[in-house]
Amino acid sequence: MEKKTPRQIIKVVKEKCVNCHRCIMVCPVKMCNDGSGDIIDHHSELCIGCGECVAACAHGARVGIDDFNQFMEDLRNGADIVAIVAPAVASSFEGAYLRVNGFLKSLGVKAVFDVSFGAELTVKSYLAYMKAANSSLIIAQPCPTIVSFIEMYRPDLIPYLAPVDSPMLHTMKMIRRFYPQYKRHRIAAISPCYSKRREFDATGVGDYNVAFRSLQRHLDDSGAAIRDYPAEEYDNPPAERGVLFPNPGGLMRTLQRYDNDVANYTRKIEGPQEIYPYLVYLADFIKRGDTPVYKLVDCLNCSTGCNGGPATLNQNKYFDDLERFTERRNKEARELYRNAGVARKFFKKNNLEKILNRHWEAGLYRRSYTDRSALFRERVKDPSASAIEATLAAMYKKDKNDRLNCGACGYRSCEQMATAIINGLNKPDNCRHYKEIESELRANEETSRLLNQVYEHTLEEMHKNRNGIEALTMQIGGAADYVLRSSQAIERMVENIKSIRGNLDHNAETSLELNASSTEGKERLYKIGEIIDHVAQQSNVLIESCKVIGDIADETNILGMNAAIEAAHAGEHIGKGFAVVAGEIRKLADNSRRQAVAITGNLRSIKSLIDTSKESADHAREQFERMAALIDTVKTEELSIQNAMSIHDSGGSEVLDALVQIKTLIGNIKDTSTALLESGEAVIQNINSLKNIREHAMKAHQEKT
Repeated sequence: MEKKTPRQIIKVVKEKCVNCHRCIMVCPVKMCNDGSGDIIDHHSELCIGCGECVAACAHGARVGIDDFNQFMEDLRNGADIVAIVAPAVASSFEGAYLRVNGFLKSLGVKAVFDVSFGAELTVKSYLAYMKAANSSLIIAQPCPTIVSFIEMYRPDLIPYLAPVDSPMLHTMKMIRRFYPQYKRHRIAAISPCYSKRREFDATGVGDYNVAFRSLQRHLDDSGAAIRDYPAEEYDNPPAERGVLFPNPGGLMRTLQRYDNDVANYTRKIEGPQEIYPYLVYLADFIKRGDTPVYKLVDCLNCSTGCNGGPATLNQNKYFDDLERFTERRNKEARELYRNAGVARKFFKKNNLEKILNRHWEAGLYRRSYTDRSALFRERVKDPSASAIEATLAAMYKKDKNDRLNCGACGYRSCEQMATAIINGLNKPDNCRHYKEIESELRANEETSRLLNQVYEHTLEEMHKNRNGIEALTMQIGGAADYVLRSSQAIERMVENIKSIRGNLDHNAETSLELNASSTEGKERLYKIGEIIDHVAQQSNVLIESCKVIGDIADETNILGMNAAIEAAHAGEHIGKGFAVVAGEIRKLADNSRRQAVAITGNLRSIKSLIDTSKESADHAREQFERMAALIDTVKTEELSIQNAMSIHDSGGSEVLDALVQIKTLIGNIKDTSTALLESGEAVIQNINSLKNIREHAMKAHQEKT
């Protein structure tokens, strides 16, 4: 049994891979992908070369490998090379397929052959095999990807693979056998498929597999277009319906030329979502001993046939965009063979069969296959049910509800993902469910850590708050006492203010009376001053009168002296009596003068007193006026004080009311702080309970997971 490792045809550009798993999702065989690291790597020996990952990767991390660079280098070095061109060229280059021949020959290719003619030879080989073998089931093998799948993953279907070559191999063997001038030339296949390289390796025929995409890239890099090159006919006979081979069902439609009933015994199936599950089912179906419903399976890997192969330019196009070129070519080819009068290079009459017979030989185009399943069995072990269950359990998938089969990992089921993990081809971290649980656990661990910090911090703060509340309660009690004493002091102050206000009211009345009395005293002083002025005037008159009396007394004295003198002159008897009178008069005059002098002195003293009294009265009057002004000022100030005391009285009452409210409020605060202290104790107990519940829940969750 051959165990040759298949050539690598898909490579991973590791720096572009983002580990999105899309490549695994679209891969029909899954296990050729390795997601055990930070990227999705690729095991070439398990790859069937379908190219689905190349088309699906939006990051350019999966790239198909062909032989274009070696092909170009050998041409530059003068190697003799002929090319065979797959019929899908018509859709890839939008009908300019003959210009591709001109382009290839401009590169140095010696001749260009049409694989469509090889497809015609393939149909002839199928007919010969079907007639000789009379097999109950024939699986068509133009697609090398399907051949690789059967050889590696369903080798029990190998007996049913048509043992004939593909159209490309038919074309290559035809060149070697019937075109001796190119017998030693290297052959380059211009191909829509990267996996053709493996077909060449397996059969030992074919030297280069050159992708359509590589040709177009070369044109783009050189600034050229396919329209710049001349149309060149192929160097082999033209095909007829064989040009339809790149279309889904192309084999069946070509067979209809020989058997109109072929559609009734042919299952036409293509696309990786359909063909590979069908082949798996078909193998199991046959193993059960059942007879297949259809004798011929016309199958292709790509859903749009070879027209949409991974090495074409048509990944984003649909059936009508692709098949219009091959259908047009088919119409032209069939019309060509209908017109017998048309002269062509390779035939002169309408006889396709004679042309095919000249290029076909029994046994020339036979193909054998190799069971390569050992590669898969050695690389991927089939784990036991218990191993899968243990792996799933380790991924927190202990029951069916946890096995989502969501496909986010790229696999069809959780069991398939577990198989990949067991074989080291993936890791639990790539499972969404596992990551969610792990994230939850990590989050729970982090949350628990943070909650523990919160618990400890909260408890610490609550204890601090409790101490603070206790101190606050004591301070509130002290404040309540201060407020009570302040209230009592303010009550006394208010009473004093009321008393002062009463005194001020009384003083105001007294000030009014004093003001009235001072006004009356001032008026009386005016009157006294007037009286004193009058008395002073009368004193002056009395002084004048006393002066007159003094003058009279002096004159009387002089008169008495004169009378005495006269009495002396008058004699003793007359003069004596007269002398006595004169003496008395003199005494009276002396007494009058003395009294007048005394009275004058007294009057002068009295006048001096009167003047002094007047000055005092004037001064008293000025004092009364000043006192009246001061009384007015005092009255005004007392009025201001009275107003201020009224305001203070009102403010004191308001303060007293506020203090009553504050006293009530402090009482409420004290009650609230007491309740808060009790609540804080309850919160501390609840936090401790919550912490215990959390720890029990975490422990239970960990035990469950």
